Formats: sequence, C-alpha cells, structure tokens
Amino acid sequence: MRVAVTGASGFTGRFVEEALASRGVECLSLDVDLCDPAAVEQAVGDAQFDRLIHLAARAFVNATDWQSFYQVNQIGTYALLDAVARLKPGTRCVLASSAQVYGPGAEGLIAEDAPTHPSNHYAISKLAMEQGARLWRNALEIVVARPFNYTGVGQGIEYLIPKIVDHFKRRAPVIELGNLWVKRDFGDVRSVADAYAGLALTETPPALVNLATGTVRSIDEIIAVLTELSGHRIDVAVNPAFVRANDVPVLGGDIERLRSALPDWHPRDLRETLAWMYADTRGADGTV
Repeated sequence: MRVAVTGASGFTGRFVEEALASRGVECLSLDVDLCDPAAVEQAVGDAQFDRLIHLAARAFVNATDWQSFYQVNQIGTYALLDAVARLKPGTRCVLASSAQVYGPGAEGLIAEDAPTHPSNHYAISKLAMEQGARLWRNALEIVVARPFNYTGVGQGIEYLIPKIVDHFKRRAPVIELGNLWVKRDFGDVRSVADAYAGLALTETPPALVNLATGTVRSIDEIIAVLTELSGHRIDVAVNPAFVRANDVPVLGGDIERLRSALPDWHPRDLRETLAWMYADTRGADGTV
C-alpha cells in the first residue's frame, strides 16, 4: 500500500506522514504546483500510489490575495482529480475541505447534514471544491473531510492558539484578543492526522465526514490552562478589531460519523495539546 500526500511538507502533512508510517504504510509526497495542469499530470503519471490524501491548499483566510483561494483550492483540485481519474482510475482520494463551509449561521455541535453557508473566499473555494469533486465520483472514490479548528507544534502564530502559547512562552505581560466567551472545537493536529490516515486506509469510509473533537472550549479556558502550565499570569485586553459582531456562542463538530468509521480513533484532550505546544523549545520563527 502506497499513499500519496499533497502538501506533505505543510503543517498537517508532516503529521499525516508520521501517522501513515506508524501503520507501516509507505507515504509518497506529491509535491506539485496545482496551478500547472501539465505538471500535475506528469507528477501523477510518474508516481505509484494506491490512495491519495489531498491536503495542499491556500489556507489563511485573512489573506488579501483572494483569487489564489480559487486557483489552488478549487481549480487546482479539479486538475488533480482529473489527472488521477484518467491515469489511476478507482483511486480513493481523501480531500481536505473545511468546517468553515457551514458558515456563521451554524451553532452547537454541527453534523455533516447541516446546511452550508460559507462566508469568506476560503470557505467558498472549499465548498466549490467539494461540489466539483462529485463530477469525478464515477471514476474515483471521493472522501471529503471537514476539519474544525486544530492546532499543534509547528503552526504559525498568525493562528489563535499558537499566538496565545507564544505570548506565554515569552512571558508577555499582555495579550490582545477578541471574544473570550465563545466556545469552539479545538483539535490536535496529531489526532487529525490519525483520522486522515484512517480514512485513507479503512475498508468503507464515509463520503463526507467531520474531523473534530466533539467538545468545545472557551478562550478563557485556554488562558487558564496555560497560566497553570507556565506559572505566568497574563493580562487579557479585548481589542475591538478582533471582536466579531454576532458571533455564535458555541460552535463545534459532531463526530458520531467519524467514530463509526474509525472505532479505534480518539481525539486528544486540549490540555495535552497545550502542554505539548508550551514545552516545544522552538521559537515563533521555528528555530531552537
């Protein structure tokens, strides 16, 4: 069994490679410019693999270069699926989408059959990717995964939890944040990677599945755990620029479908994740 992974050198991809290796599966990095259809076709044709986990994407939602979301996440994925369908028909393709497709109107623990109302270019491009991928279902086994928020060692400090951890590591006196009372589903990248590997290898994966923990935590709780771990107390200032109007109080993922598909899978507790991140000796720039 050989599993190809796009985006293998990225934050999630490194852990997916480890998850596959721990199962005795050979992982092949499919490193290719998704915006170059000819290069995609050659890379797919040259590689030997049985399954594909497609992680490569334009991901940071605050980027101003909105066109690249569609060029990479939507059109690039179509080029990849088209090449795999023609050159390696029947391949199982696990596609990384996003829980952001559910949109700001969603609340509580969201199941996969909830309506989708994407509200930014990233989320729209991911939903478009999902919908377009259906056109290759006759030639490929398509599995769409919708991850909720997740974090871990190596994620950039432009993301919320690494930003908070970095402030505690530096023993900064103050941190500026937005709504502290909202509760969100924060997963561990290692658990998410385990789920991707499981979906690639299990006998009968679902066609659409949430990747989440099924548990929600507030920013206040994260601050409290890191205060205990570090022995450092930080003042939290609410920056109006970070406050989202009409934010929903609770937003998480229902994981019954994931648990049914992967009975041996389980999410790590957020405290374990925060302790792992706080203990990491690398700085914000990735150096020791």
